[in-house]
Amino acid sequence: MILEAELERVDSTTAVFHLSGRMTLGMRLREMEAKITDVADQGIEKLILDLSAIEFIDSAGLGALMILYGNMKVRGGQLRVVAPGPKVLEVLKLTHTDSILQVDPDVASAMAS
Repeated sequence: MILEAELERVDSTTAVFHLSGRMTLGMRLREMEAKITDVADQGIEKLILDLSAIEFIDSAGLGALMILYGNMKVRGGQLRVVAPGPKVLEVLKLTHTDSILQVDPDVASAMAS
C-alpha cells in the first residue's frame, strides 16, 4: 500500500497527520516528510503522527520520524506518535526509538499531554 498522509489541523499550533501504508525508503517517504515539515514550519508546536494505519516501517521510515522529532525539538515543540500497530511498535522497541519518541495510545491522549 502506498504511503499517504492526511492532515487534520486542530488549531493554529496543533496538527495531526493520519498516516497509512508503508513507511519505507522511496520518494513517497520523502514527499510525506516534506509535507509534514512544511506544515510544522507554519508555527506548529504539537505535531501528532497517527501511525495506526501504518503496515510496516523500515530504517528509512524510522529516520524520517527521528528527523521530524529533531525538527520539532529544535523549535521548542513536540512530536507525538500515536497508536503504532504491533509490527511498527516492535520495530520502535527493537531500535529503542520508543524511549526517545513520545508514544500515545490514541490521538485524544496525545492532544491532552
